[in-house]
Amino acid sequence: MSLQRLIALGAAGLLALSAAAPAAAGDLLAIYRLAQEHDPAWAAARAAHRADVEQGPQGRALLLPSVIAGASTSRVEQDTTRRDLVAGTTSSTDSRFDNTGYNVQLTQPLYRKQNLAAYQQGWIAVSRADAELAIARQDLMLRAARAYFDVLAAEDRLSFARSEKAAIAGQLELAERNFAVGNATIVDVHEARARYDLANAEEVAAANNLEVRREALLALVREPPGALAPLRRLTLGAPEPPDMAQWVEAAEDQSPRLKISEYGLEIAREEIARSRGGHYPTLDLIASHNYSDQGGSAFGFASESTSNQVGVQLQLPLYAGGATQSTVRESVAREDQARQTLEQTRRDVVRQTREFYLAVASGAAQVQALEQARVSTKKALESTLLGYETGVRTAVDVLNAQRDLFRTERDLSQARYDYLVNRLQLKYAVGSLSETDLADINALLGGE
Repeated sequence: MSLQRLIALGAAGLLALSAAAPAAAGDLLAIYRLAQEHDPAWAAARAAHRADVEQGPQGRALLLPSVIAGASTSRVEQDTTRRDLVAGTTSSTDSRFDNTGYNVQLTQPLYRKQNLAAYQQGWIAVSRADAELAIARQDLMLRAARAYFDVLAAEDRLSFARSEKAAIAGQLELAERNFAVGNATIVDVHEARARYDLANAEEVAAANNLEVRREALLALVREPPGALAPLRRLTLGAPEPPDMAQWVEAAEDQSPRLKISEYGLEIAREEIARSRGGHYPTLDLIASHNYSDQGGSAFGFASESTSNQVGVQLQLPLYAGGATQSTVRESVAREDQARQTLEQTRRDVVRQTREFYLAVASGAAQVQALEQARVSTKKALESTLLGYETGVRTAVDVLNAQRDLFRTERDLSQARYDYLVNRLQLKYAVGSLSETDLADINALLGGE
């Protein structure tokens, strides 16, 4: 068997391994649906959202009336001794009676500076919770896509490693046979053996990496997803619109990360107002109804009374040991912290938007360059094989050319997946990542 035939078999194995896919392969949307059902981080985010939205009704409750009812009953056993100092006589009376009563009190805040600020904070917190849930949803999409393409990339790497190993094994066999008949040197055999051992190590590493990537995907979806639909075609292009400034402007306008920081600053400002409210008077409307039934008394007679009261209550805080002033200073510092956090978040969002915009643009160019490099390395390998057969190239040259081809194939595969993930990363940085984006990429999977 000729060397060219052996190399051709290795290349054919590479193409077969990269093209083969079970008919019932799971796709990206299916993985995302499983992640929605089983990912604990997403479940925790939804639970946190359900908890955080309750801050709105809790803040509103501070402005609404509160009603408190109470009731009491008691058994009184009373011994009374009377002394008549004039007559010099003493008399004793034992009394046994029940006392019962109830009361209802309504308090309606008329003016409480602190409660007004807490009310505003509550509804701002609801808006922040919505933004946090939006980030968690987009983060789940991104993590599902990363885990999916990490597995595909690991599968491709293993396929390329096995194909390269098969091709080198063929060359090793040929080198040993030629050495046996005197047509090759022991250096050719040793070089081929060394390359074969390296290829074997690469295969082991690739197989281990694939298991790690599958475990990461399993941790996301909880149940084994089965075979994944491979990438069959790829549409390259620059981000749309092809203007980085427009993407940055969109990120500054709609990024949930920025909105969370903005809401945090608003809450901090309201906290200052809430703290300063400790200096303000409070005014409440109070209405009460009281009923009392005393079955006896020290004087031996029972009584029953009912009373209704309506009025206003004014309270003016005078001194709290300096706690109010300290709380105000703390709130001012927290507000400054929130402002700086907002600025840092804005810079991070702008930087990431620009970074992923450039990654998408350069990724498309890199894929095209590697596709051209694959054509060139294939031709280079063919020329090297021809030169080896005519005696102008060595076995080492063949091994190097073969290695270049497989490395180019591996890099091209990774570049394709990176390009797709970077497209999603750009949308995530802007805050516009949606299931439609996943569906667009999913359309590139499977099929012919």
